[in-house]
This record gives sequence, C-alpha cells and structure tokens, in this order.
Amino acid sequence: MRKIFYLLFTFLLWSCSSNDDSQDSQNNTSYGLEPSRIWTYYAELPISTTKNPDWYYQFSYENGLLKMMNGKLYKMGNSGFEFYTFSQNVSANFSYSGNQIVVEYSENGGEIKKSINTLESGRIKKSESFDEFNNLIITKNYSYETDKISVHTKRYTFDTYDTYFFDSNKNLIKSEKLQVSSNIQTRLTTTQYLNFDQAKNPYKKLYIVNDNFFIKSLSENNFRKITYITQDLQYPELYPGSGYTEWTYQYDSNGQVILYDQ
Repeated sequence: MRKIFYLLFTFLLWSCSSNDDSQDSQNNTSYGLEPSRIWTYYAELPISTTKNPDWYYQFSYENGLLKMMNGKLYKMGNSGFEFYTFSQNVSANFSYSGNQIVVEYSENGGEIKKSINTLESGRIKKSESFDEFNNLIITKNYSYETDKISVHTKRYTFDTYDTYFFDSNKNLIKSEKLQVSSNIQTRLTTTQYLNFDQAKNPYKKLYIVNDNFFIKSLSENNFRKITYITQDLQYPELYPGSGYTEWTYQYDSNGQVILYDQ
C-alpha cells in the first residue's frame, strides 16, 4: 500500500511540474527578451512607415510579463494618399488573473477599449474585444496542431480565417488569410516568410499587443522578407495581385536585433 501511494504521489508531482513548465514556456515568463523601446519603423514592418527617431513604442514588464505599452501609430488619408502620425500619450495596460489576460486602452475615441484574452495550456485560445459601452466587437478563436496554428476572427458579418504553417526550425514559413463576407468567400492572401536570421525573437513577450506582433512572435528567429499573392475569389479571372517587401536589421555585438538606438 505504501509503495502504491509513493508511486501515485511521484506521478502527481511529475505531472504538476510538467504542466507548470509547459505554461512557463508558452507564456515566456522564464524565456524571452524584454525590449523596452522599439522604433515604429521596425515595429510596423513589413509596412513601410516614416523613419522618425521620435516615434517609438515603450514597454514595461513585471515578473517576466508585459505590463504596459505606450505609443500608437495612426494611419491617415485615403488609398494612394496615406500618411502617418504618432502619439506617445496612448497606453495599453495588461493585467493577469488565472488563465486570462485583460488589456485596457487609454485612447479617447478609440473603437476598442478592452480585450479579454483566455489562455489554455499557456497558449492564447480566445480573444474578445469590447467598445466603451462593453459591446462585443471582435472575437478570435485559436486552434493548434503540429506545425500549424489557425485563427478565426469574427467582426459583425465579416469572418477571417488565418492559418500559419511552420518548418522544422519552428519558424513561420507561410500564412493563408481567407476573407469571408456574409458567408461568401471574397479574398485569399498567401504570404511566404523568408530570409530568417539567427537572432532571438524579441517579440515573444509582445504577442498579445496586436496582430502584427502576434505574427512576428510566432517564429524562433526573425524573417526579413515576405512575398504575397492575393486572389479575388469573386472574380477568379482577374490576375492575382502580388508583391514583396524586404528589409535589413542591424545587430549588436551579441548578434541580437537592434530595434531602438539613439
């Protein structure tokens, strides 16, 4: 009887330890860089923005977790006549309780005031975004398979299905974005991620900030080129749109990406 009890106790102890290790790894509490500032020029890549040294995001952490982000980039104008402005006076505060991360935004007049993100086994499983009247605006559901992550985003009658594929090095190699309006498939964008460096990924602890940071956080290293093809599913006879973006990072003496430098 004593032997059975000992074996059961050992199993439970191992099981709890294993679960804790998994959660720490997924939440990056014990692993990962903690950048305090990132220029918007680098943060917004592959979107090209102004190289303004005064435009940068600021981040603060507590016990290995992101607690606050300052700064917001605004896209102004119409297609073909776009420009950007930046404000350092907008913040996002992150709080943690059980398996939830709550993000609250200080911006006056912003559409989204709060998001509630639910984790499962240490990975984000569901995200719900609310306006100032606590109306649900956006819902995201995440599912995980070997070498693949799927995200379903619902906003009113619009649905987006994003699928991310990974190689043996745990780097993102391809994504597919299917856009659906009122149950009609309208557009499919396929993106390839290329030219990875060997540096650690500085976005691991910033995945909860926005979709761009989420995509950047998925890989072990940092991609420096993307190519994409967009198909209009309503008019398949049209030639698909395509393009690419390529950029160069600077690295410090330790081989790590420099994202802010005075």
